[in-house]
Amino acid sequence: MDEIDDDALHALVTRIASARGKVVVVEVPPDRVQDLVDELQAAAYEDEADVRLVLGAACTTAARAVEHLAGVLQLPYAASRGWLDLLGAVGDRAASLRQCLVVADAADLVRHEDEDRWHELVAALSGGPSCLGGGWNTLVLADHPWRWEDTPFRSAANAQRGAEQGKRSSVLTR
Repeated sequence: MDEIDDDALHALVTRIASARGKVVVVEVPPDRVQDLVDELQAAAYEDEADVRLVLGAACTTAARAVEHLAGVLQLPYAASRGWLDLLGAVGDRAASLRQCLVVADAADLVRHEDEDRWHELVAALSGGPSCLGGGWNTLVLADHPWRWEDTPFRSAANAQRGAEQGKRSSVLTR
């Protein structure tokens, strides 16, 4: 999929909007990521949800991910001190928070770390819907199809399964 037309983009937005609190792995060419974010913002307006964009290329290591995510997510300063502080701050956010976090260049997300870091981060950044607060955190991992081939998952579909199962790619069916 080198190209994605407006109908396909709208179908992706519908798929993402129906997956509140989950991880959604999508194949999107880099030149259409901003269009995806814009469409998600329009769809999220009705739910009073916040849409944020993270650059996977800025999060290739745990240290870089901490710096970038603490800023993008506007977490307390203490979240910038380290990996566990970041994960703790993400988990301490309000139960009423409704957020869609889009990671562009998602194949680069903590790519220089052990795969367990990826699973920890993906699990921390998604969740809900929260029963008492009504909030949810949807994580959208977006990248070009051929870039997923260069990850331990080998495809967007395997990355989706890995996120859902929370297991290392070595146990995924290839």
